[in-house]
Amino acid sequence: MAAKTKILLSESVRHVGRVGDVVEVSPGYARNFLIPKGLAVEPTPGNLKKVEVRKQEVIKQEKELRAKQEGIIKKLSTVEVTLERRANEQGHLFGSVGANDIAHALVAMGYEVEASDINLSSKLDKIEKYTVEVKFAQDLSTDIKVWVAPDAESKAAIETYAKAKAEAAKPAEPAAAE
Repeated sequence: MAAKTKILLSESVRHVGRVGDVVEVSPGYARNFLIPKGLAVEPTPGNLKKVEVRKQEVIKQEKELRAKQEGIIKKLSTVEVTLERRANEQGHLFGSVGANDIAHALVAMGYEVEASDINLSSKLDKIEKYTVEVKFAQDLSTDIKVWVAPDAESKAAIETYAKAKAEAAKPAEPAAAE
């Protein structure tokens, strides 16, 4: 097993730990990333005291952020997002809708949401209605409706294609009896 180095986190690091935690990481990760970026320090008694002050500030900020996110989740439960995209006559998009697109639409509507908060269960690559999860924490999530709609040009092509398909599906009318 590879050797581990103990370090004290001076900032929260995703998938590693929170401010004030003493964690074991690989020496290269500590030496090349965490320490140079100011995210971690050696766990000395002096550093422990300094980081404790920072930890209290972060805990206060996290409580405020969580309260804000709870309010956003309550409002988002009734939100529907409509995104217009170009598509072919069968309703398949040229490209797909991603978490960034949905996040930008929600920000434009006045919600503070980042792309990393949006979980897509599958690709949004057809003209239809999808249910997408917005998740801030394990216990802070909601589903929103995302309607991927065709732009005007694509809508006309889809309608023309549907009419042609319906005409082709009609049985030939028998000739009138004479």
